Amino acid sequence: MPLYKWRAKDIYGNAVDNPKLALIEAICISYFTIEYLLRLAGSPKKTDFLKGTMNVIDSMAIAPYYLTLFFMPQPEMGPIDMTGGTTNAPYDPKDDEGGFGDVGRIMQVFRIARIMRIFKLARRSVGLQSIAHTVKTSWKDLGLLFLLVGMGMLVFGSLEYYIENEEDDTGFTSIPQGMWWAVQTLTSLGYGDFAPTTFLGKCIGSCCGVCGVLVMALPIPIVVDNFADYYSEQKKLEAKDLKREAQARQAEFDAKAKTFAENGLLRTLASKPGAFSSPPMSPPDGLSRIRLNGTVEKKF
Repeated sequence: MPLYKWRAKDIYGNAVDNPKLALIEAICISYFTIEYLLRLAGSPKKTDFLKGTMNVIDSMAIAPYYLTLFFMPQPEMGPIDMTGGTTNAPYDPKDDEGGFGDVGRIMQVFRIARIMRIFKLARRSVGLQSIAHTVKTSWKDLGLLFLLVGMGMLVFGSLEYYIENEEDDTGFTSIPQGMWWAVQTLTSLGYGDFAPTTFLGKCIGSCCGVCGVLVMALPIPIVVDNFADYYSEQKKLEAKDLKREAQARQAEFDAKAKTFAENGLLRTLASKPGAFSSPPMSPPDGLSRIRLNGTVEKKF
């Protein structure tokens, strides 16, 4: 289906949410809301539950929908009048400058917060949890990385600006612009939107590229090791939990099978009597009468 068919507009020609997609969003939000409220109701400590990191993310993912629903005016759907007017009063953008206009601008910020829903995946994803733990435990190494990159941006960006700013059609129009070029070069990204043209500028650019390789190579292995260690440990714990659950299910199945077999055996014995009318006795060995008289080897 072409993408334009999913687009919707109100009677003024402004783009709005597609009604079908909005219905799907409402169903999903309702499910997440019920889940959140049930977990809150079942939590023994409500305050600790509300302070939990993942629960805060859940609330931030749900809240923008309700804020938009209750504080944003609903769009007026209908055919668009190509002459600029409708059967209602003509639309004047100045009407939005007060009241709902200010609220609408604030609500747009909250609508952007709906991207927080993606972090709900961290509740079930070991990889995302490992990344969060790596950032938490490697903040010193990451801080060193950002410090080195910032220093490189300042040094090489300033040098390139003072070398290249007098050239024709140069992109180094200011020190911040030179820092923008430097961070591209240090991280080996290289958008290529502008580059040094003088011989000295190219030498400085080469030094910037080499320094970028060294800067990125120093702290990154430490961060990668922290991620790999935590990820492997979480995988082991997950495998142990799965194995424990499998063993519990197998033990439960064996217990039910044993109970079922015993009940079946009892029902069989109760419905079909045995071959003996009286309990069977042990076979005679010829010494039973002698033992009763106490004359075995004249011990009595």
